Amino acid sequence: MTKQAKAEKRSLRLAFGGRDVGVLVANILIAIVFSFLAGGYFSSYTLLLLLRQTSEVGIIAMAMTILIVCGEFDLSVGAIYAVVGIITGLLFQNFGVNLFLSATAAMVLALFLGYLNGLLITKTGMHSFIGTLATMMVFRGIAMVSTGGRPVSSLPKMPFFTIFGEGMIFDIIPVPILWLLAMCVFLFFILHKTSFGVKVFATGDNREAAELAGIDTITIKRYCFMLTAFSAGIVAFTSIGFLRTATPTQGQGLELEAIAAAVIGGTSMMGGVGSIFGSFLGALIMAQVRTGLVLMGTDAFVQDALVGLVIALAVIINVQLSKKNSV
Repeated sequence: MTKQAKAEKRSLRLAFGGRDVGVLVANILIAIVFSFLAGGYFSSYTLLLLLRQTSEVGIIAMAMTILIVCGEFDLSVGAIYAVVGIITGLLFQNFGVNLFLSATAAMVLALFLGYLNGLLITKTGMHSFIGTLATMMVFRGIAMVSTGGRPVSSLPKMPFFTIFGEGMIFDIIPVPILWLLAMCVFLFFILHKTSFGVKVFATGDNREAAELAGIDTITIKRYCFMLTAFSAGIVAFTSIGFLRTATPTQGQGLELEAIAAAVIGGTSMMGGVGSIFGSFLGALIMAQVRTGLVLMGTDAFVQDALVGLVIALAVIINVQLSKKNSV
């Protein structure tokens, strides 16, 4: 076997590891269980609903996967999501800026906030959980102060909303599903098919060794923070496109659900291990559990408890697999 063939085989193994197979099997088993417990679970409507619900958490979870593989976390993505929606709405509604230009300006701001996260973590050596917890509060405060805590609503119907949220392909498939699939392909390519992805894995697996190999781990980490901010911006656009409303409280808890989806998908909390497809499946599991419980008429508080149990079980399995692989 040639070196190129070995490299391609290793890349394929990283992209579709054994953990991904386990998460795929779990998805199938959950679907079978709910097909018996919840009437109408196996239908085209339910499938589209599942993917629509997966889109928001899934897009951020896949970007978060790259950051976690790199060895960091970002608790501020939910707040960045809120800031992007608010800034887009305010520029359009209060200043008459073209909606696409407003969205572009908001995305530039999101990338800047992501860069600030990376700068804070890499410059101070602060743990990213603490650092991004602090910036989460700052960014959320920016969203609240910008509107006085009030939503930006009653936005008129425009092509922007059709492209990002309201549109239906062939009058069947919601546009956010296409954004989910597009981001899945885009992030899969970045992590598993580029030299940048190789550097991300190397940085998360052993930062000292990566630096000795000539990898600029500081720059890699900053780019990863910007990538999660970018994903938060995309999700903000799909949300404002669907609701035609932006509120400063949007995205609360989204960062934890994204991390949970990545962990359920087999991403190691220790860094160096993870896949985009696995995180996609992890987000799908969370959507399946919530949708199935809703169809069963389960109380909302019970739903949160059961989803929490699923997350806890996934973390336990993740830790055990990590220990096994380290032996």
